[in-house]
Amino acid sequence: MSMQNSGSKSFMQTRRSLLLLPLALLVGRVFAEPVTPAPAALPVGTCPLNSGGPSLLGTKWRLFSVYGNKVPIELDITMEVGDNALKGFAGCNDYTAIFQRVGHTGFKMTKIERGEKGCPVLSTGAGLPTINVGSWEGSYLRTLGRAGSVQQEGSMLHFFNMNGEQSVVFTRHYGDGGVESTTPADGSVPAPVPAPAPEPAPPATS
Repeated sequence: MSMQNSGSKSFMQTRRSLLLLPLALLVGRVFAEPVTPAPAALPVGTCPLNSGGPSLLGTKWRLFSVYGNKVPIELDITMEVGDNALKGFAGCNDYTAIFQRVGHTGFKMTKIERGEKGCPVLSTGAGLPTINVGSWEGSYLRTLGRAGSVQQEGSMLHFFNMNGEQSVVFTRHYGDGGVESTTPADGSVPAPVPAPAPEPAPPATS
């Protein structure tokens, strides 16, 4: 009788050990596997224009050149960076250029709105060339609409089109204090800076 009880207890202990073995192995596997951290989310308020670098959110700029053509000093074309739009004065109308992020550092313009005020032709003096403000405004907004990346170099802001070509360049605007003097002494346009690596375009949707 004693041998039967002993055998029964041994059988039960063996059975319990076998039942608990898968659970022990599972727990050991869970604790042994390294935990992969989730990708860090972008901070609230990060500007999509260049989320891979210092945020441009809230910064103000004055247009310096369009494809290397220096903006006449008589024109004050401005831009302020918002969460999902660039806003400013294009020469004779206010404008809003709405954009969305592409990849980590790229973006694309989805819509540009501007006022309908007629633009004047400015005189620069007797016998001197006139300035067609409407032509500058249209050229600036069309070029801005093709931008796909941006790079800041000190107090200069360089935009690049989808082909990686430098398009519009801005100088830093300091509110009511005016614009920092970044024009070279000889009045030349700053040399182009290398374009950032292009981001892959999003797949076309039907």
